[in-house]
Amino acid sequence: MIESLDIDKCIVCGACVEVCPMDVFRMIVEEAHAAITYPEDCQTCYTCELECPAGAIRVSPWRKQRAQAW
Repeated sequence: MIESLDIDKCIVCGACVEVCPMDVFRMIVEEAHAAITYPEDCQTCYTCELECPAGAIRVSPWRKQRAQAW
């Protein structure tokens, strides 16, 4: 699960927005940083963390368990 995005480290490159297969991030141009807008959609693939050139993203090593439908 996506854990955090350090907006102080964010260099507004857009890499996270481009590489996320689940569309978890959005660029906040007015505030000059990326934002986690859909954290519940994170599939813990680590692509954003690996591709962020500024090291601003942290993904938790623990996947969130999905609710089971009975």
